[in-house]
Amino acid sequence: MKFPLIAFKNNIVFNNQGEAYAVYRLKGEAYNHLPLAERQIVIKRLEEVFYGYEGKGQILLLCEELRLDEGGYLAAAGVSYDLPREVALEASRHARSVRQALSYGARRRRRYLVLQLRLEPQLDDIKTLLAEARDLAVGTFLRSEKWLLSPRRLQEALEAEKELYHRIRNITAGRADFGDLDFIIRRNTRRVGILSPPLPSRNAGRFTPALISAFSDGCLLEEHPSYIAITEGSDETHYQVFITFPDLPKSIPEIGAEWLASLDINEAAIDAVVHFRITRPFKAKKATESRRRFLRGQIEEALRGRDEPSLDEEYGLTEGRFLESKIQAGQPLAAIAVTLAVAGKDLKEVRATAAKTIERHTSSGYRAVRPVGDQIKCLYSFLPGAPPAASLIECDPGFIAAAGPHISLETGDGKGFFLGWSGAAPVWWRPGYAARELGRSNAVFITGGLGGGKSMTIKTMGYFIRLAGGVLFVIDPKKNEYRAYERLFPIKRIDLSPGGDRELNPFMLAADERRAKGIALDFLSIALNLRDDNDVRRVAVSQAVERVATRPPAERNLQACLEELNRMAREKAHPQVAREAGQCALLLESLRDGSLGHLVFGKEKENEIAPVTVVSLQGLPLPRTAQNLLAGRITESERQGLGMLYLAAAMAREVAFSLPAHIIKGQIFDEVWMLAGISEGARLLDELIRMGARSYNAIPILATQNASDVAGIQTIKNNVSYVLCFRAQDKSEIRSNIELLGADVEEEEGKKGAGLANLFRSLESGWCLMKDALGRIGQVYIDPRPEYLLQVFDTTPGKEGEVTKSG
Repeated sequence: MKFPLIAFKNNIVFNNQGEAYAVYRLKGEAYNHLPLAERQIVIKRLEEVFYGYEGKGQILLLCEELRLDEGGYLAAAGVSYDLPREVALEASRHARSVRQALSYGARRRRRYLVLQLRLEPQLDDIKTLLAEARDLAVGTFLRSEKWLLSPRRLQEALEAEKELYHRIRNITAGRADFGDLDFIIRRNTRRVGILSPPLPSRNAGRFTPALISAFSDGCLLEEHPSYIAITEGSDETHYQVFITFPDLPKSIPEIGAEWLASLDINEAAIDAVVHFRITRPFKAKKATESRRRFLRGQIEEALRGRDEPSLDEEYGLTEGRFLESKIQAGQPLAAIAVTLAVAGKDLKEVRATAAKTIERHTSSGYRAVRPVGDQIKCLYSFLPGAPPAASLIECDPGFIAAAGPHISLETGDGKGFFLGWSGAAPVWWRPGYAARELGRSNAVFITGGLGGGKSMTIKTMGYFIRLAGGVLFVIDPKKNEYRAYERLFPIKRIDLSPGGDRELNPFMLAADERRAKGIALDFLSIALNLRDDNDVRRVAVSQAVERVATRPPAERNLQACLEELNRMAREKAHPQVAREAGQCALLLESLRDGSLGHLVFGKEKENEIAPVTVVSLQGLPLPRTAQNLLAGRITESERQGLGMLYLAAAMAREVAFSLPAHIIKGQIFDEVWMLAGISEGARLLDELIRMGARSYNAIPILATQNASDVAGIQTIKNNVSYVLCFRAQDKSEIRSNIELLGADVEEEEGKKGAGLANLFRSLESGWCLMKDALGRIGQVYIDPRPEYLLQVFDTTPGKEGEVTKSG
């Protein structure tokens, strides 16, 4: 069987039948666990393309086994070449470990849409007619391929492709290029292992024997009745087995039967090609009427012979009427043929995988078989513009869309640092990608109970921010566990625990004077309990802060504020303000003389920003439960502890807004429910995730054990791009997590086995449900690399031994 393609120009291929096909990258759509209405939109989007199209086409679903170039990987993740030596060495160890991890069969799915271009015969030009007659005569004499690609026909194809692309570009990821064509052809001859590097790029050419041999690396194809053996230049042999579908279910539901998308959950890499033909309604009407008359005649003949018509004849007649009504309403007629390819180096294993695949589809009403003979035809059917390996089966255009060839089960950014696995596909996360490439927020929200993997993930993301040359600021309110970073990089520790020796000046935590004044006022609002129902006290404190702000910078501190409050208490112009100023002065003196006073009555300016800063609040009196905090049931010491937490958060915000926008700035807020539970903290978080995470390259990482503890969770949900939810057992917590992910709570709880409500309870350590910046939801296993990070970041008592850093 001859190679079916003759030539190519840009993303257009010409076959030996004189037909032209345009090749596009098909966009993978988010789908899993989205609300029903959004999933229906995804299906309808592809179906609408078929409604506006006429002709033949293909959808190619091809697996690509990944190889990793360490330098290219680090460049794609945003790692620069001017990192400090210890960070550069760590980045190198990380890249080496990721390369080793991906060498065990990591893969991704590449999707292509191939559409026939409608070209008219060009025989009105006498020169064209004579040239084609000449080529036909020479081809017949020499038994060579006839060449029908005149400049005029080529130009017509280019114009037709331009018009077609304008109509379908919303479902594509762009036009295919020579690299895509190289991959498609090369994948046919090597479905096992990593492909050879592509040929040098070119815009046009003929598929000569030399070019075809270069694509296939000179491999030898040996056709057997039920499989193909392919021997490569290195004398390694692998086997390919094909599965076709001579019959399909009469109908499938619009939602819930995404059988082509489900190929990605297989352990084995299975390729698929969908051949289809779309016929316009006015042409399809004639064909269906003729077929229905034929069936009616068959049934009448059977009845005259006192015989019963077959069930298929009766079904065909009934469905024919229904089909005619839909065609009369404007629906085109589609036809489909699907071929799967299974490959491996062990023929028995390949046959076993094929048998399992056939069994799984047969149990769902699909008649799947391994064709005998025509194995080369099956192989060539995966080339754009090639004929199908099986007969086309008529169906609705919605049948093709409902099979889910455009649905992506992958999760992550597409490039960046290796975060973990979604099936056999790596999950990448690139710090800053969401804002820079998508115009969305960089913010991350992580939730989960103890032992699920939440803390490991937070530290891993912070690790990536530092490897990318970013600045990391961590607020550790309880366990002092982020000291683990100092085993990897130099860090700056700010100890704000009761026994700490760091002295802060709330009036000097920001370079901008207005922002510095706001920080001091917010801190005093928390520490002095300035409630909304006490306007006089608010006036007193505000006036004191304003007076301090007018002093020279060296005199701006809390001691000066205390002096101003005492001065206001002696003034008699406004007795009520004087009385409240006196009360506030007493409270501030109590704070000064308490265990935390030395921390906030500092007089120096905190202006040094380190690459990694960890603020430890271990031992601070902080609220124990979100319920007590939100209800106002907290002690005076806990209120002062919240004030210290706010100051730490204000320092993190200052890092985000004061450094240049091109620098990545990560802020880790562990136990974020405490900060979100006070109005001043909630406002700070809102400013960070709305503005800082979009315009200043900030990456706030918000973490908590229970999402339901976070006040204003709806606002946070609408402004974070990444959500990672680890194991949860409580029903209300599971509902909060489902809402965070953007799924429909009622629908997911109504699903019996595969709903998110059940998945949360069964998640093992390290597994989470992740929503990425594109809104895709999937199960992800977090896999920190190098492996020694598992020990470095594990701060469980007794597990903090020395670690050998090796790739």
